[in-house]
Amino acid sequence: MPEKDKNPVDISNSSTANNYIKRTSNEVDLIIENPKLDIQEESKLPPLDKGYAWVIMFACFINIVFAFGSFSAFGVFQTYYLKITFLNVPAETIAWISTLSIFFTDAGGLLAGPIIRRVGIRYTSILGTVISTIGLVLASFSTKVWQLALTQGLIFGLGCSIIVNIAYTVPALWFNKRRGFAIGTIASGGSFGSLIIVPIVTGISNSYGIGWSFRILAILFFVVTLVGGMLLKPRTEFKPVNKVIEFELLKDPVTIMICIISFFVEIGLCIPMLYFPSSLIDIGVEKDLATNLIMVFSAFSAISRILSGYLAQRISPVNIIIVSNFISGTIMMAMWYTSRSFGVYLAFYILLGMFSIQFFSLGPVMIANYYNDDKISQVNGISYMAMGLAVIVGIPSVGAIFQKYGKRRNYSQIIAITSACYLISIIFLVGLRYYTKKRKSN
Repeated sequence: MPEKDKNPVDISNSSTANNYIKRTSNEVDLIIENPKLDIQEESKLPPLDKGYAWVIMFACFINIVFAFGSFSAFGVFQTYYLKITFLNVPAETIAWISTLSIFFTDAGGLLAGPIIRRVGIRYTSILGTVISTIGLVLASFSTKVWQLALTQGLIFGLGCSIIVNIAYTVPALWFNKRRGFAIGTIASGGSFGSLIIVPIVTGISNSYGIGWSFRILAILFFVVTLVGGMLLKPRTEFKPVNKVIEFELLKDPVTIMICIISFFVEIGLCIPMLYFPSSLIDIGVEKDLATNLIMVFSAFSAISRILSGYLAQRISPVNIIIVSNFISGTIMMAMWYTSRSFGVYLAFYILLGMFSIQFFSLGPVMIANYYNDDKISQVNGISYMAMGLAVIVGIPSVGAIFQKYGKRRNYSQIIAITSACYLISIIFLVGLRYYTKKRKSN
């Protein structure tokens, strides 16, 4: 049970009542603030849900635009590696480039908390910018798979993980009633990033080669995320736990279920992100059109993330994710698995963009609503670590299956895997819904 439930605060005193946070499974009921602050100190703080809170949302949004938007560009790179650069290299070997990039972006977020405690939110975010940019620049000169795995994978991923963790943690300090909308809008940045980054990367790679694609991306990444980092600050003193992993949280059933859901949904989303563009090429679609259709996916997922954040203020985020994951798992088999028609594939990609990403938008909302502020960064990090483990285990295995059984042209096996991942996640989402409801009633 969370710390706040173990040590209930007496809210009969008006001063305490104004500074005590009471969270339910769906929303935050009272003002978010440090219980140690008195009313006079609270009145001196910037207001919640307005004023500089919107600057924070904007800063986190543009950071996510390039942190997660770059992954959509990596889908362009993946297609380029499979079809042009590494034609004689096994698919499972090529898969390690994206695998390490996604893994370190996910798992590396655990480092953010201890760094924030020492140098603060702003300088920690800027550190992530510098590390990520170095990774992209070095990747532009890489010509072998192991070099790209080190630069695009490890170095970029670690820097990016710090930016992502902060972008999903800081809004919880500034938003209360509009928290779901704020985090949903921030999460949509990854989709909007695709609309910006994918055309740039595609055009540059066609005209000047993949090396210059990395260099231009590095310049844009550095400038935008540096500005975003400079705008960040906590609303009041913020000291996250001074541990990479707080093992007590790993015993919490809520954390455990969130990690299991994260594991399966990450595999479920990574497969179509990495392989759907190449499957379009294999049914006769031109390479440029196949990679540019990533923007269609991104546009619908961006709109969907914002709407889901808005709905999460009225409907339980868990219920939204359950419905979305069921639709995602179903359309994998009903549309991608059974058809080779471009029209069906396009409709599938639109629906996938609308429903497959809801956990990535609303998972941070659930965590922020459930845990104390000093635990949010840690639990977000643990959740993303589970996603990183899913990438390490799942993506190379999927690459090996695609190479051995699919012969790099038959996608039926990996489609069945991604469908199963989404449907399995529903079991644990229902368990999470039941457990949190039961704990609330107790």
